[in-house]
Amino acid sequence: MLRKESFVPNEYYHIYNRTIFNLPEFKNTENARRLNQAFFIANSTKASEAFLFLRNNKNATMEDVLKIINRGKKLVDILCYVIMPDHYHLLLKERAENGITSFIHRCNISIAKYINIKNDRSGPLFESLFKSKHISINEYLLHLSLYIHLNPLDFLENKNWRNHKLKNWNLVRKKLLDYPWSSLRYFLNENYQDEIISGTEIILSQFKNRKEYEIFLQSWSEESKDIINDIVLD
Repeated sequence: MLRKESFVPNEYYHIYNRTIFNLPEFKNTENARRLNQAFFIANSTKASEAFLFLRNNKNATMEDVLKIINRGKKLVDILCYVIMPDHYHLLLKERAENGITSFIHRCNISIAKYINIKNDRSGPLFESLFKSKHISINEYLLHLSLYIHLNPLDFLENKNWRNHKLKNWNLVRKKLLDYPWSSLRYFLNENYQDEIISGTEIILSQFKNRKEYEIFLQSWSEESKDIINDIVLD
């Protein structure tokens, strides 16, 4: 089946992929960690070589893998990401022609192989085609980053945030920052390093500092409603 969306270099996209039958595979910490690792490794023209090296060297370190990856070029910029129990969201910039398609394909194949071998099963892990939406305006870009970073509240707290009813921000903030499978910590702490993400200047340069970005998350309001409803893919 052919994709309806064609990806254009230097353009931004919301990418979303769900497991078949909504299987909550990423409730498992090791599965989530492996997908998180795949986001890092797959984003290189040397990704196939890096994945092969990992499979053939049980004692391989991420430093070894990094050396291989750095010999290649990035396929995409990953600005924001979150891994949910049965799906993931990414905010990507296409850097090379077919970069997004190649990146997602490598991520999905890698994590599917890992989970299938571990569970002694076969077949696909994700729905046949990942979903995508072109980000055509700056307002959409900013609110997509908000949507991705608040998404874990669906199961960490409740879905009231989707109705713009964030309460007790300090508690909400702690829950979000304690959740390891998200780029939020980088956005709220300038000293936090996340090797997965790049190209975030287009978002962060619109705020005076990280605290102002946090206030953007905190001040969830009815004025954002129409934009967020348009962002949601499923």
